[in-house]
Amino acid sequence: MLYLNQKDYPDVPYQHNLKHGGAPAGHANIASAGCGICCMCMIVDQLTCRDLSLTDCRDLAEDVQANLSGGCDLQILGPEVAGCYELTCSFSDDIADVRACLQSGGRAVANSGGDQAGHIGLLSHGGHYVVLTAVENDRYCCLDPSWTKEKYQEEGRKGKVTEHWPFVYLRESDLQKDCASRHPSYYLFARKK
Repeated sequence: MLYLNQKDYPDVPYQHNLKHGGAPAGHANIASAGCGICCMCMIVDQLTCRDLSLTDCRDLAEDVQANLSGGCDLQILGPEVAGCYELTCSFSDDIADVRACLQSGGRAVANSGGDQAGHIGLLSHGGHYVVLTAVENDRYCCLDPSWTKEKYQEEGRKGKVTEHWPFVYLRESDLQKDCASRHPSYYLFARKK
């Protein structure tokens, strides 16, 4: 199973935030803003017998203008990738849809909003995408493209996840809090029938 960590790619350029003058100096790269691109490559690996390279996915994001805001707009890139790889793509704010998707063999991308009033972002302090691979009871297994050894040891996060590299396990209630400020909260992918 492919795992990509965006932090491993500081030398892979990625132009984004173009509507607002481009990325700040030193942040026009996959390491700073490539979580969505990494997620899409992992989704293709897990649901098809094909590969989508990081640079090809980045180029597609730029071609379809999914890079106009900060990072990547999966409302644009998700359906494009799905169309190229014979997958379905839908959007939802309902965790029940995520559960159903995962239980039927699909994958989901969670759209974390990060810190909010009274809530320290578990997956990120700002916006971030992670791949959800499975659910059991109220625990979701995810691949976090910005994982570091220190990330989940921060105050406000410590003790809220279980880590078995490269997997991170978190409670449904924490996932919902992290994604509550984002619409759509989740991107759902499955093989076409």
